[in-house]
Amino acid sequence: MTNDYSDMLRQTAFSEGLTDEELKVISPICHECQFKEGEEIFSEASKGSELYIICKGRISIEVALPNGPGRRSERLELATSGMIVGELALVDGSPRSARAFSVEDTTVLEIKSDDIRKIMEEYPRIGHIVMRNLATVLATRLRNTNLRLRNELFWSR
Repeated sequence: MTNDYSDMLRQTAFSEGLTDEELKVISPICHECQFKEGEEIFSEASKGSELYIICKGRISIEVALPNGPGRRSERLELATSGMIVGELALVDGSPRSARAFSVEDTTVLEIKSDDIRKIMEEYPRIGHIVMRNLATVLATRLRNTNLRLRNELFWSR
């Protein structure tokens, strides 16, 4: 018997707008994973084939900086319960654009890209809603990055 992760999925931006029945279609492809404090979840430039929904804990998303004095990486986001990380793996399948590691003991639901793509093809409504939700998450992150870049450029003059 597989675990039913519908309740956890219901609390995330990933599945906003899906019905209980649709959540039960997605639930069997979710895999619960545990990461200890400081454990790497994925590395920058690695092949991305899964996304993660945080159930408990926090995940730092960082990018490596060019060699030089001072910091070697920059935190882009501190993701917390209910947030999605690694979603670009589903969108384009390109190498990871950042590194993710647990800041504390963390529990996530892992969803493999191939598994969710199959569901999205078989259930077009689920596919539409999931992709719309991911687009909203990505748009918010892009706006935040643009604001941060604008502020950095302004203050560096």
